[in-house]
Amino acid sequence: MSENYIPLSQINTYVFCPRRFYYESIEGHQVVNEHVEEGKIKHDNVHTAVTDRKKGDRIISHRQHLASDTLGISGYTDLVEEKDGIPYPVEFKKAGVGDWLNDQVQLCLQGLLLEEKTGISIPHGYMYYIGSKRRRKVLFDKELRETTLRFVAEAHALLDTRKIPKPIHDNRCNGCSVRAICLPDEVAYLHELDERPKRIKPALGINDVLYVDEQGCAIKKTGERILVVKENEVIRDIPLIHLGQVVISGNVNLTTPAMQTLLHEGIPVVFLSAYGRYHGALTPQVSRNSLLRCAQHQVANNSDACLELSKSYVRGKLVNMRTMLQRRKWQAPDSTDTALKPLLDSIKAIQAMEKRIDKATDIPELLGLEGNASAAYFGSFNFMLKEEMGFDFQKRTRRPPADPTNALLSFAYSLLTADISSAIQVVGLDPYIGYFHQLKYGKPCLALDLMEEFRPIIADSVVITLINNRRIKPEDFTQSHGGWYLKDKSRKTFYAAYETRKNETITHPLFKYKLTFRRAMELQVRLLAKYLTGEIEQYTPLTIR
Repeated sequence: MSENYIPLSQINTYVFCPRRFYYESIEGHQVVNEHVEEGKIKHDNVHTAVTDRKKGDRIISHRQHLASDTLGISGYTDLVEEKDGIPYPVEFKKAGVGDWLNDQVQLCLQGLLLEEKTGISIPHGYMYYIGSKRRRKVLFDKELRETTLRFVAEAHALLDTRKIPKPIHDNRCNGCSVRAICLPDEVAYLHELDERPKRIKPALGINDVLYVDEQGCAIKKTGERILVVKENEVIRDIPLIHLGQVVISGNVNLTTPAMQTLLHEGIPVVFLSAYGRYHGALTPQVSRNSLLRCAQHQVANNSDACLELSKSYVRGKLVNMRTMLQRRKWQAPDSTDTALKPLLDSIKAIQAMEKRIDKATDIPELLGLEGNASAAYFGSFNFMLKEEMGFDFQKRTRRPPADPTNALLSFAYSLLTADISSAIQVVGLDPYIGYFHQLKYGKPCLALDLMEEFRPIIADSVVITLINNRRIKPEDFTQSHGGWYLKDKSRKTFYAAYETRKNETITHPLFKYKLTFRRAMELQVRLLAKYLTGEIEQYTPLTIR
């Protein structure tokens, strides 16, 4: 038996769904949705009552603490009624009257703990349903007692083995607060146990993003709001509840109270240079999910597993690069035109590299394939830009970007790195331990791994759209230190286009339901986590048509 006490309420959770018990008790996920919040409010109303009072021939006691060394259980009762010297536990539930085993087990367990504490045999308890204001007697007969003890033993065994149970995958999943983490429909489908999931589950990741790049600004906190101030003038005033991420570029002051508040609320802060280069991030407390990070490290130390994951990343990137080029071919008035020959050659070159992915025997060989495919892709990148826009792109260059198009690409990749890193931390993985990119101090290798499949379809797509729609022009750039950089006034245009792209809807290639790119980033990280922990057999990258 585990040395730790299990909370009384978590036995209820175990009976309802062992997998949810695993996520809450072992991985530490405590997700609040409308159902959890409603129940909490109603229970808080119960617990605000007077501690002890007399009502007729009964003594009413609220919120008694109970613990058992024998059972390894501790927790609080909602209410205990004592009549003729016998205490009867009363458990409050928000729903209407029902005959749910998990509630009966929780109540019976309270009775067992009261018996151990008082030495008095307790024959029954009561379930009070707040919604209907009805009360129901529950007999603590031999069968219920044995069932309760069995569930307690099973819960302790799960805590000891830490082996995640399979998804329940039934009506109990509806309204479950950890559904977006558990992904019961998706896991069942990947194990060929069910048809494709029919709808997208609610996202838990980044919501509204605050970009602050006006030099000399300060980010402050007042009450439950974040202010962006310059020279004593409030430029932005945003409620914390509407904030999911803060991106700071250049010389912007973040006050200590604002920093502490953002950390407390779980809102990451990303730092970019004045030219848009990713410096790092101020992240909330590291996830308590040490088991997941241990699995991440174990796979990182397995060269065969690293190679298989890396093949998935590279395959996703190459497929999406080829799709981007093919879309340009389809848009051409005459695909046989000799002017398009370089484009067609690039598509064929990428297809050839795709066929060689499965045969790669090590990471260096895979890096070579990815490098050659990227060279072919960027060699034809100009075909996706309208000639009359004045953007002449020859090849991909970084640090410094040699032309305006490269400046936009680098800026987009910085923002994408920040978003993928945030999704990784939401899930509970370490963004610095990856499988394809070489480990290096301060390098977010896992973020760089996972963003490979998203580079063409998010970052590159934003750059192409901004140029072709004349929303950013060559005169919107400045030259500095041998490179080209986007002027401050044009960054807001870039941020808006980037956010718009993340909120666009696609159809997931595996599950066939619709979701935004923003949600897709988090979903892909969660699928990776399930691969690392052995829940699913392979990681499948996100690809588009």
